Amino acid sequence: MASRLWFRLRIEGSPPKAGAYVLAANHVSLIDPIVLGVSVRRRVFYLMTEVVWRSPALGWWYRWMRTIPVAVRGGNRESLRVARAVLQQQRVVGIFPEGGLSRDGLPMLGSPGAVSLVLNEGIPIVPVAIIGAERALPLGCVWPRPRRVTVRFGEPILPAELDVLGKARRGRLQAATKLIMQRIASLAGHQSREAVLAAHGMAAREGHGS
Repeated sequence: MASRLWFRLRIEGSPPKAGAYVLAANHVSLIDPIVLGVSVRRRVFYLMTEVVWRSPALGWWYRWMRTIPVAVRGGNRESLRVARAVLQQQRVVGIFPEGGLSRDGLPMLGSPGAVSLVLNEGIPIVPVAIIGAERALPLGCVWPRPRRVTVRFGEPILPAELDVLGKARRGRLQAATKLIMQRIASLAGHQSREAVLAAHGMAAREGHGS
């Protein structure tokens, strides 16, 4: 309740009330797991990089919340096992597919590595946009400021929507990551970085052709 008041938290939309699902959100501030967690009536088990998990400022909180550390350079068999166990218990897993903090509040490229940990579990993936957290706790700031933060939930991406992306693991993973990042960016009122790069690439090809 205190965090809701401090950040004048506004919650738009809602995730499923029951069953297993994954929350996939943008990452603009170290308080993202906190504001997302208090926006859901169920406990969220986060997957996060070991670098953030060991944060001197908030690492104790991440460990107390039983977050699941993920190595930056693969070797995450144990992380995958734990995440699967959580989902099999009909609980909620949270991921930040960008794999790091955006320094300007704009979308970064999605990390297929983060998505791969939950892609084949046959459960809904709920896109989420966190808006304003970068103003409440900017990089380098020690104490959060009383700024408005909005958490906006999108419609779940159902397993059937991911199944049509193909069978080959690499291509399916890339397509799923792109789709998830497009949904998150749209909720935040932006274009995904993948879409921006694709548009630049097309313009460059057209310019070269002329």
